[in-house]
Amino acid sequence: MEEQTRRVITLLTDFGLSDPFVGIMKGVIFRINPQAIIVDLCHGGSVYDPSEGAFHLLTSYRYFPAGTIHVAVIDPGVGGPRRPILVACGGHLFIGPDNGLLGPLAEQDGSTVRVITANRYFLQPVSATFHGRDVFAPIAGHLSRGVEPAECGELIDDYVRLPLPRAVRSGTLLIRGEVLHIDRFGNLVTNIARADLERVATGDCPTVCVVSVACREVPIVAHYGQVAPGAPGAIIGSAEYLEIFVNQGDASRFLSTGRGSDVVVRRKDSEARCL
Repeated sequence: MEEQTRRVITLLTDFGLSDPFVGIMKGVIFRINPQAIIVDLCHGGSVYDPSEGAFHLLTSYRYFPAGTIHVAVIDPGVGGPRRPILVACGGHLFIGPDNGLLGPLAEQDGSTVRVITANRYFLQPVSATFHGRDVFAPIAGHLSRGVEPAECGELIDDYVRLPLPRAVRSGTLLIRGEVLHIDRFGNLVTNIARADLERVATGDCPTVCVVSVACREVPIVAHYGQVAPGAPGAIIGSAEYLEIFVNQGDASRFLSTGRGSDVVVRRKDSEARCL
């Protein structure tokens, strides 16, 4: 029984770590299942922004064992009419608000979505401001002890969609994308995937391409050290998306560029473009 309850539970929130909110959620889970293994995925992203959290979940969950329960709480509508939901995707379970945060996972092939109505598992009374403590954490704790997803609520298909921006081909030699995330190092993580680059490279290494951002061209390189300290470059990052960086610097400040900024990739032998 002990081995069966040693489920991994990840936490992703916009709470930060200067308040006790994350710790309280862990306490709630441990009271229900002292054998749970809790992993902090991220608590320092942009506040009130489900799209950034959705991107983090999409690029992270596959590195956890099958059966992992992921609790995601970026919830500007807490206490309002938005519903709590449970998504099953790729052998993992995701718990969070129905505000688009879990929408991209719900759209994956084979995924199912349930509205969480089993209030017998909630902490009572349920606060209007802290559903992470009173709804999402206890549901995770009970699931980790063997409660079946079907016991949490009925299947639905009217959940909130949140389509993340996708890179698009423009002709045969250009890709247009945008910056989706800025990490703590100032790297600009785009929605241009390795596969997108390989299509434009047409069989060659992606380094035959260059990146245009903020009216500046930067080379695609294989590792950070291929550009001088303080110089910009682009690289396929660990999440398999193109990132724009400054070697030992902050690309977002260097290029005065933020989330949503346009990015174009082209072969070096194609016409230069300025965004």
